Amino acid sequence: MTRRLDLLLVADSVKGGLGSSAAAHARWFEGRGWNVGIAAPHLDEVNHGVAQRFRLPAVHSALDIPSVLRAALCLSGIFRRHRPVVVHAHGTRSQLLCLLAGRRPYVTMHGSGGRIEGQSVPGTLVRTLARRVAARLAVRAYSAAPASGGWETLLHASPRLADLDVLPPADGDVPTFVWVGRLDAPKRPELFVEACALAHRLTPLRGVVVGDGPLLDELRAQVAHLGAPVDVRGVTDDVTSALREAWAVCLFSDFEGVPFTVQEAMWAGRAMVLSPLPGLRWFAGDTATYASEPRAIADAMLGLCDRDLASARGQLAADRIRGLLHPDDPFPRLLSDYGARR
Repeated sequence: MTRRLDLLLVADSVKGGLGSSAAAHARWFEGRGWNVGIAAPHLDEVNHGVAQRFRLPAVHSALDIPSVLRAALCLSGIFRRHRPVVVHAHGTRSQLLCLLAGRRPYVTMHGSGGRIEGQSVPGTLVRTLARRVAARLAVRAYSAAPASGGWETLLHASPRLADLDVLPPADGDVPTFVWVGRLDAPKRPELFVEACALAHRLTPLRGVVVGDGPLLDELRAQVAHLGAPVDVRGVTDDVTSALREAWAVCLFSDFEGVPFTVQEAMWAGRAMVLSPLPGLRWFAGDTATYASEPRAIADAMLGLCDRDLASARGQLAADRIRGLLHPDDPFPRLLSDYGARR
């Protein structure tokens, strides 16, 4: 007879921060003797070291009814065979699948609850209402960034924090700014390239882009067109090396919660230039500089070309994050919340 699962995690994706959070969730509880499984699409594409993996059909939108029903039917079969005691959904789309498959889960929302750039007012209202309903339909509803409508803020630490410490000031005399993230439209990497080009007209500096995605070739073409002093390196697992080079880390996006990139930069003691989004302002506070237009971003970079100032801002960031977050978060809290349900 199949051994009953103590905990089944259902995830919208195994990629990016959401996927890393779900995999870290599984590994933490496995390390404490729990029988854990994870159900998600595309599980053969990324190996996070989770022992029991159940592949779900991909669902690209909650409005794609046929794919939602296929995934829910598959998940229902997993529930019947493995009889999980606790079900925890990472993402509201996964929560919907759990509900359709007959289980009311714990749920973690990884994005923020704000408005998506370019989304219509009716679309924003529908999305806000759906998130409020989702919170009410969960056993407990957690958000990895502050969100209204019944969501309890519960920070998820980057899995890299446990192996990362405050780094010494960057070597070299040329101020270096690092952008880390997925090269996709909502992340706005083109703002970084344009800002580097503008700032370089006034003082020598360099930019480094670490990441991959559909805009990779377009970004390299932009670098060549502007003559920007930017090295587009592509994807790497060695983010620490990029942080060692950084006088400051930059991230610009239309929509963010509390991304791992920002956590890792703060933990390493790096100054930051960020989009003025609510989740980022809440988390980084006055340790970061906020800008959203190329000229303002360039001005922020120029201000951090002073090594002493960049180092001081980085130390403030390192102190702040250690007051907000522990590398094990949020799993000891979840262990308590699951309580006697196991």
